[in-house]
Amino acid sequence: MLQTRKHEQKMQAWLQGLNMGGGHMRGNYDQTFVVYGAVFLPNATQTKITEINYGGKILLPTSALDLLLRLNIEYPMLFKLTNMPAQRVTHCGVLEFSAPEGQAILPQWMMQQLGLTDGDTVRVESATVPKATFAKLKPMSLEFLNITNPRAFLEVELRKYACLTKNDLIPTSYAGQTLEFLVVDVKPANSVCIIECDVNLDFDAPEGYVEQPRSVAPSVNVKPPAPPASAFLGAGQATAGTGSTATTTSVFGGAGRRLDGKKKPTSSVSLCSEGTTGASTSDAAAVANDLPAIPPVVVNEDYKAGRVSFIRYDYKRVDVLEKELREREANQKSQPSKLFQGSNRTLRGAR
Repeated sequence: MLQTRKHEQKMQAWLQGLNMGGGHMRGNYDQTFVVYGAVFLPNATQTKITEINYGGKILLPTSALDLLLRLNIEYPMLFKLTNMPAQRVTHCGVLEFSAPEGQAILPQWMMQQLGLTDGDTVRVESATVPKATFAKLKPMSLEFLNITNPRAFLEVELRKYACLTKNDLIPTSYAGQTLEFLVVDVKPANSVCIIECDVNLDFDAPEGYVEQPRSVAPSVNVKPPAPPASAFLGAGQATAGTGSTATTTSVFGGAGRRLDGKKKPTSSVSLCSEGTTGASTSDAAAVANDLPAIPPVVVNEDYKAGRVSFIRYDYKRVDVLEKELREREANQKSQPSKLFQGSNRTLRGAR
């Protein structure tokens, strides 16, 4: 009986030291656990392991929940994790209270961030961090450039995280591959809560990205030289120039004549290129010689921005020229021939 009373007195003194009031203890949560990766969780499936590793929340035992409820911890429950020997710190939330007693299940990236291995100890403390207003992330892979809408993608992935701590390297899953982001900066503190808040998100250049140099156009406006006037001469003038490859002789020039005054029959009239069925080259050359010469282009040195002038040359289409040629030939056929006209003559003199 005496030992029982002594034990009860010790329990009352311990409770008074915790300042119990209204059936709830007031104070901060502070415990030390042995840490393990998600693969050591009993009866863990691949889906559960992926959910833990690609998020910022840990698993604690059921006894931790009982103590947190008695301590009247504010929601959402946020914790500060500290590797005491290395003095490395990060912040996180809690996913479930289903870990074995005395153990804490951490994501793999969080253990690497704290420098922990399976079986090490970590200090877990309740923490209060401000709401995030700004976050700057740096992609650690060039695969980030293949994401169509990175902001919408991170809006979904960051829901798996409760806190962001500066210099943390957090992983995300995209199209079956892992994309890591370095937390370059967060405001208004080095650790912020991103639950139910509006965050101004910014991105730094991906790791290994090299910006291509931009080609700068020369500032001096150099006008191209005007084309030669020979490029704008008519077809008839071009063929008559020195650049013509076919040389013709003027000996016995002219066209053939029949004694009955009729013209030599020809095929359909056309101004097509050589090798096609059409009018004779002499007929095509006659029409080509009638084409007006197009004047050369003159550069307007007094041009003013905002006014554009389009020059329209007086020319006819090929089909129109062919029609005119056919009409001209028809008129010539309808007129009587003037060949061998005149009165009869004899050697003896006029009759």
